[in-house]
Amino acid sequence: MKRFSIPLAFVLLTLASCSVSQESTSSSGEAGTPIVDTTPASIDRPKSPDTSDYPDRTIQPNVQFPVVAESGTCPETVAVWEFLLGFEGGADHTVVADFGAIATLPVEVVQSEAQRVVYEAPLNEEFATCVGTARSEYLSMYAFEFGEGKVRFDLDLTNSDGFREIRYADVSVNRPYVYWRAAE
Repeated sequence: MKRFSIPLAFVLLTLASCSVSQESTSSSGEAGTPIVDTTPASIDRPKSPDTSDYPDRTIQPNVQFPVVAESGTCPETVAVWEFLLGFEGGADHTVVADFGAIATLPVEVVQSEAQRVVYEAPLNEEFATCVGTARSEYLSMYAFEFGEGKVRFDLDLTNSDGFREIRYADVSVNRPYVYWRAAE
């Protein structure tokens, strides 16, 4: 059974846009005398500002991995958003791979274990011939592999010192999403 959630902002916006005629008790008249609210059914709202003068407020991925191409047409880089919240003796990590620029649907979890998760998605037509990899020595737990018309994102915590555990792994907005914890 699939569970659906409705964003709170949508619910509040929907409730705010509803107009209901209400009756209330008059404080200056007789007790219990109903007064009908004369507020117009449609409330005049200010127009949305012209956003053409505003800078793009999209948060861009904060980690880039250069792609080492073996053959075919490959992207120059792939990226992830990585956020970390430290605590005494460790940190919680959230990583989201940016598949939007290089892959199409569906994005699937093809392997899932306590310390490793692998995602896979078909490459865009532009990069369908790519064979290559993207890794970082510093962030060695993250790896991208390109081949057979697909991209794979691998988060592997098995070769790390200390406690490492994937707490949650899924697909969010068609992007691989992982929340993991590291501790001494």
